[in-house]
Amino acid sequence: MKRLTYLASLLLAAAPAPAARAQSLLSRDEQNVVNFAFATQLGSGIYSVSGRTLQIYRLPFSHTIRPADEGAFGIELTLPVTLGFFDFELQDIDDGDIPRSVDSLSFVPGLKFVIELQPDWTLEPRVEAGIARAGDANAHANVYAIGVASLYEFDGQGFDWLLRNDLTLAGVELRGTSGSDRMARLQTVLTASRPFGRESGADYLLYALNEYYVDQPGGPVDSAVQGGRSMQYEVGITFGWRETRRIWNIPLPRVGIGYRFGSNLDVLRIVVGAPF
Repeated sequence: MKRLTYLASLLLAAAPAPAARAQSLLSRDEQNVVNFAFATQLGSGIYSVSGRTLQIYRLPFSHTIRPADEGAFGIELTLPVTLGFFDFELQDIDDGDIPRSVDSLSFVPGLKFVIELQPDWTLEPRVEAGIARAGDANAHANVYAIGVASLYEFDGQGFDWLLRNDLTLAGVELRGTSGSDRMARLQTVLTASRPFGRESGADYLLYALNEYYVDQPGGPVDSAVQGGRSMQYEVGITFGWRETRRIWNIPLPRVGIGYRFGSNLDVLRIVVGAPF
């Protein structure tokens, strides 16, 4: 089971970084961030958690099979590729033969159905299944996720608002040995975007989110704090273009900064792309 829970942290991944400032074990609430079941379930960005730096890069490739038209639902093939790197100190790992830093890669394709309930209200059920690999640990896993998201858009006070509710169940099955892990999470996000000026193509987006873990994932390491709350919060701001801009046919992502907090939780995040 220890190998499984460590693998789950590899699927999140993060990048080599300066020496950790803190040497304490992760709290139970920090484990929810570090071990998010899979990297595909975590927003892209650079996370700072108890002196560790974690980098997650999610490439949201997709293909529209059928657009959502009036009276019919849309179908989208999702092809997310997630790259990550991370830096944990050896004292955080109770098995000394685990490497200090591990690259990870996951590919979890799926189908998303786009159902327009009303002009401003969309329902998006989805199912995903794929594989993940932590190369240096020579660990492989089958991963899956099912979920449904509700998106409601509206205007007010000069802002374009989005209320997003997402229920996700994700799981991992380690290859070559018995064991599994899972998590169930309800995420609520409220965003408000506004251009810098009437003629400006750039805008800023304020967001606030909370996550409630119906079933918390296992942690990658043992922690002195085994308790913890099931609720986490994050607030932040991102900047970008209202219409997609590209360089060498590569879309420019939004960038910003966020702060995640909760019981025994204090995380700074450089946001790359969408905050969720």
